[in-house]
Amino acid sequence: MSSPPVYVPPPGLRTRLEDFMDHVAKVHGVRIDSYWDLHDFSVNRMNDFWMTFWKFANIKASKHPTKIFYAVDERATIDQFPKFFEDARLNFAENILCGEDEDFMIISMNETTLYSPSKYTWWYMRRLVATYADALKRHGVSRGDFLVSIGSNCARSFAILLAAASIGAVIANFATDIGEKALNDRLDQLRPRLIIAETSYSYNGKINNIEDKITRCFQQVSKETASKLVIIGPDKNVSCEHTTFETFTASCRSATLSFEQVPFNHPVLVMFSSGTTGTPKGIVHGHGGLTLNGTKQFMLHNGFTKDDLHIHFSNIGWTLWNISLGALFCKTPMILYDGSPFFPTPEKLLRILFSCGVTAFGAGPRYYQELQKHNVRPKDIPNKVHTICSTGAVLTSSLASWIAEAFGPVCQFQFSGGTELCGNFTSGTRSLPSYAGECTVKELGMDIEAFDSDGKPVPEGERGELVCRKPFPNMPVMFLNDPAKKRYHASYFEGYPHVLTHGDFFRINPSTKGIYVLGRSDGVLNPSGIRFGSAEIYTILDSPSLKPSISDALVVGQQRSTAKYSDPTEQVLLFMKPTPSTSLTPSLISRIRDSIARDLSRRHVPQYFFEVDEIPYNVNGKKLETLVKKVVNGGPEVLAKLKMTEDEARMMGKFVEYYDVEEVVGRQRRATSKL
Repeated sequence: MSSPPVYVPPPGLRTRLEDFMDHVAKVHGVRIDSYWDLHDFSVNRMNDFWMTFWKFANIKASKHPTKIFYAVDERATIDQFPKFFEDARLNFAENILCGEDEDFMIISMNETTLYSPSKYTWWYMRRLVATYADALKRHGVSRGDFLVSIGSNCARSFAILLAAASIGAVIANFATDIGEKALNDRLDQLRPRLIIAETSYSYNGKINNIEDKITRCFQQVSKETASKLVIIGPDKNVSCEHTTFETFTASCRSATLSFEQVPFNHPVLVMFSSGTTGTPKGIVHGHGGLTLNGTKQFMLHNGFTKDDLHIHFSNIGWTLWNISLGALFCKTPMILYDGSPFFPTPEKLLRILFSCGVTAFGAGPRYYQELQKHNVRPKDIPNKVHTICSTGAVLTSSLASWIAEAFGPVCQFQFSGGTELCGNFTSGTRSLPSYAGECTVKELGMDIEAFDSDGKPVPEGERGELVCRKPFPNMPVMFLNDPAKKRYHASYFEGYPHVLTHGDFFRINPSTKGIYVLGRSDGVLNPSGIRFGSAEIYTILDSPSLKPSISDALVVGQQRSTAKYSDPTEQVLLFMKPTPSTSLTPSLISRIRDSIARDLSRRHVPQYFFEVDEIPYNVNGKKLETLVKKVVNGGPEVLAKLKMTEDEARMMGKFVEYYDVEEVVGRQRRATSKL
């Protein structure tokens, strides 16, 4: 028996999803009585689904797909990398810039302009893109060339992206706080013709200057390729040859906007995997895939229109930024905010954002945890919000229930995807009830399934590895420097034959058909032969009986195979940060053990429990489970090889002692015996 939903669609709600369901039924003479009927149609009749949606969504193209080529060769398996819409010609930027001239498109603000944000109409953004595109061409950037933007989440960074797309160039975006080593690793793969870099940014009230970092990174990449540097902001300490952004754009004010018409799979955007070991993967996406999937997501799933206003906390270096821009395909204006989501305080920033008329608000679970911690109740602030979005980490049932109480009866839209698709496998919809902790639906066009270790689908209710069995248009075009697609294939297609392995662990609720994302499968816990996700432990710790005692937690598996250790089976280590008034006493550990054994099973109970003063997260709010797992399994030798930011290295340094977990436990027992 499922708990009551945290959201029920209001009576009379009709979105573009219902319009499309009726359209498909009429055009193809089929019965589409539910979302699940439409999903079945989308994965079992791929050509009909994607061709129909292309026309329904009015995708802009100089050459539309024809019946000769259809959408894709349905006979091809996903690991054959079949191409979609091979005869179409279009441009990503042209499809984004689709709104009416006088309507506003972007509200751009940062920590220093909260009370005086800049507003941009669709007309003005088109002029800005034309100016920047002309500047790029005047400085030698043309179709197929790579450029890099290191900047803040603002209208200028967005316009630079669209300018690159408009001329058929390929862009990689990085946030200003990216680590120097990480930036060098990525520039070395890209070998860009041009780098546009901001040299100053504000975060949590502090001004940060990165002139020295930009100088060193540019000097490094210049050893290998003839690149040019354009500086936005202070440049007094930029000691290499460069041009200011003002000079860069000075002679381009009367430029005419045009859009290079390119094939569906023509590259437009490079994003990188985390690269914690080895070289980060440069994942390249194309014009058509981003356009078609982004339109589908925000038109059919989110149900956005020109009357909405969307914000999702992110930075330009995260996949989520590129995903969230898809709202603009629906003519939905956006707020681009650069800075801490808690500046000057969580409540004050919310009041500012809500005063702009936000209807769809997005953040990660850690943000909502902070609101809960500070007792911020958004429903007490006047607002127009109808949808709350969450991604980046698992949203526990307890936190989802709090959101329902704190925000009121709004749609909870939890979604999960990744860099390799710049989109989602599991998603939501305003047209169906949503339940605490669940993604409501499988995304349209995504033939996902949960596989067991033998590569067979598991029954609903059982946990399994998330795989996708059929191709989709927003698959990566390629990886950088991987002409034979060997690295591409090794990353996603070696786990099971002829399916894409995403790397998440999930199960389907048989009652609601909702999806519980249980964490990364590379972080799957497997003690005593039972496989389960970290989120299942976090859900227990987040229960009403334990939550007052546990502020945060991280759980990993340890099975060392080194010269020093050879563990025959996996043991589970649970790290916990108690609340300020609590410590990790034997009594509390006993309660945790009993709760896990009762609600999951005795085999789920961790072997070791440790109190820590900090749970490590990356800048995007994701728990660093994978890094901690590598450190506790490999020790100092592995720690020295990991590629991390300075802050991540600091946090990982605290976990290296647990490689010798027996010694840690022995010290703790000796200390206890002396008391």
